[in-house]
Parts: sequence; structure tokens; C-alpha cells
Amino acid sequence: MHPVIYPAISPPVHGGRLHQAAEQFAIPMDHWIDLSTGINPHSYPLPAVPESVWQKLPDNGDNLLRIAAEYYGSAHLLAVAGSQLAIEHLPTLRHTIRQTSRVGILSPAYAEYAYQWKRQGHQVEALTADEIEVRLPHLDVVVVIRPNNPTAEFLSTSRLNRWLNVLQQHNGWLIVDEAFIDALPANNAISMITQDPVTNLIVLRSVGKFFGLAGIRLGFVWAPPALLEGLSAKLGTWSVSSVARWAGAISLQDSAWQSQMRQRLFAEGQRLTELLTQSLTELLTPPLEQPVFVCLSTPLFCTLDLSESHKGLAADIYQQLARQGILIRYFEQYEALRLGLPANEIAWQRLESALIELKR
Repeated sequence: MHPVIYPAISPPVHGGRLHQAAEQFAIPMDHWIDLSTGINPHSYPLPAVPESVWQKLPDNGDNLLRIAAEYYGSAHLLAVAGSQLAIEHLPTLRHTIRQTSRVGILSPAYAEYAYQWKRQGHQVEALTADEIEVRLPHLDVVVVIRPNNPTAEFLSTSRLNRWLNVLQQHNGWLIVDEAFIDALPANNAISMITQDPVTNLIVLRSVGKFFGLAGIRLGFVWAPPALLEGLSAKLGTWSVSSVARWAGAISLQDSAWQSQMRQRLFAEGQRLTELLTQSLTELLTPPLEQPVFVCLSTPLFCTLDLSESHKGLAADIYQQLARQGILIRYFEQYEALRLGLPANEIAWQRLESALIELKR
């Protein structure tokens, strides 16, 4: 991927802005296929919410954390209203250690990290993995998304542990965002979460992506007890709703659904990569010329990174698909497009037809 230059502090743009797209392209909401988020389109089939759940206040003494401990392999967890909430509050919690920290973010990355750390006055650097290696002794916080969104880059456990050892020497933090790891085979075996907490290592997990339940706003933070206590104090009382706790407890303990879904997402992720590779190779690569894009993929999304020689084509492809009622994610900073999985066969066929209609 090409280097990212973060803009001045302003709220990031995210996928899923379907109302805005419907208005911009004058296409009714129900005519759209939204592939812009990377969220599993086959969401966990929750039963009807019992009336008692709607009526009661959130109860931290329920079975959610016990079930989450079984799923993640550790009891050192804090439930949060989506991992986004932790992303927003960790920069303020860092102020208790030093007022201004030097933060290195493996980039390109989910834009909220740079935004939230900058708005709290920290010094933020967008870095590649090799640049982090060089800058590591001078960084107070390192943020890694694993697998990365949007590049799908997956750093090894040994490399991250080496970074952590350096950071620990000057009370630095390593934050690892594993929002997309659940869709990978043997996800717990490759996670940075261990049974016991590790000093200054913070891991974020999301229920929204793999389970397709982004609307309930539920995630977890794994970290040493003192850090979890500090974060919990900042979040306040009843930060996770009763409905979210109920839904999370049901979905996290359904291992049969999880296993079947990982197989399904792996197959569909391969299908998406093959479809995009074939369609865009025919569109963008004349005979005897080097390919002009790279397809970077996880089971939940595929990111197309276009070469410098075709600068501007990403925006054109985004516009052409949008005019056919297909919303994808366009990253204008580095000429890339991200597509999530279609929800059903009709959506697959519409995407394939739209790709055929693309013009150079």
C-alpha cells in the first residue's frame, strides 16, 4: 500500500453511509447493495429478545463475562459498547502515564486511531512495520490492527512480542486490534490473548464483524487488571446494554455456528477475490503489461490497491459501481477500494454484472 498522510484533525469517514449514497446518486435505499463495511452479511440468527431483557438494567453479574472467557481463552476482559468505545478512551487513559505520548500506528489503518490519539494531544506517526522497527525505542504506544483493515496485513506473534519487550522497558503500550481475527481458522491460537494478562499489552476484540452484529455495539478489551479498572471507570455505569449482553452471551457460546461460518466465509472470501481479480485484470491490464492492482484479502473483505500509474481509476470504479447501486469503500488517500461480501446469490450476480459493465 502507498504511504498515508493523515489530514488535520477532523472526524474520519467510514463505510456504511447508505443514506448519503442514496441521496447523492438518486437511487432508493432498498435498491442498494452495501459492500462498504467488511461486516459479515450472514449475521448470527438471534432469537426474539425476551421482554424481560428489554425491561431490566444491565447486570455485570450475568453470565456474559464467563462465556466470553471461554470463547477468548481468558477471564481478564472488560465488556464495552463496541471496540470503538475503547479506541476513543484509551488515549485519555494514557494521560495518567504521561501527558503526551509518541504513538506509532501500523498504516494504512482504521482512521479512528489516528483521529482519537491526535485529538487528545498525542503525537501520531503513520508507519510501516519496518519503520516501526526503526522508531520503536522512541515510541510510547504502538497500534497494530491484526489482520489489518484495510490492507489485510498480519504481523507474526513473535514480531509483536519483540516490539512489546522494547515498549515495556519504558512503560510503553502495545495495542492490538483483532476485530477481524474471528473469521480466520484457529483464531484463538493466533490471537495475542493469553490466559494471563501481559504487562502493557492491550487487545481489542469485536462481536460486530464476524458475528455480523454491529448494531448491538459489543466488544471486549483484554488487558492487565489495573488498566481494565481504569478504563471501566472512564466508561461509567451501564455502558453495555442488557440487549447487547444477552445477544453476546448467546452468540459467543454457539461453537457449531462459529465453525460453520468460518468455513462459509473462507469460501466466499476466495470467491470474491477470484471475481475481482478476473474482472479487473481484464479491465485494467493490457497484454504484456504488468498488473496494475494488488488484491489484499481476508475472509470478510478484499482490498484492491491500484498502482501509481493508474491514479484516479479507483475513484472512477467507485463512481461506476455506485451508479449501479453498489456501495463500496473508496480510500482516496492511497487509491484503494475495499469490498465486503455480498449477502446472497442475487447480490453476487449484481456485483458480477456491474463489474462486467465497468469501463476504463
